[in-house]
Amino acid sequence: MERVQIMPDWPARMTAELASAYMGISKSSFIARYQPIGVKEGANTLWARAQLDAIIAKQFNLKQSPTGRGAEIDTWADL
Repeated sequence: MERVQIMPDWPARMTAELASAYMGISKSSFIARYQPIGVKEGANTLWARAQLDAIIAKQFNLKQSPTGRGAEIDTWADL
C-alpha cells in the first residue's frame, strides 16, 4: 500500500489489495463479493477502476460522468 501514497491517481487496473482499498472494504470482503468479475492475467487477478466506479455509481444511484472517470451529482442541471 506504500506505492498508493506516491501515485498521482489510482491505477486503471488494480490487484485485490488495491481494489479493496479503493472500494473501502477489506480484501476478504472484496474477494467474496467481486472475485467473479476480476480478469485473470497470469497469476494475477485484476479489476478495472472504471468497472469499480460503475459499481459505486450504481450502488449510490449516481449518474456516470461523461469522462467515464467515476460518477457525478448533477446539481447544476437547470443552467
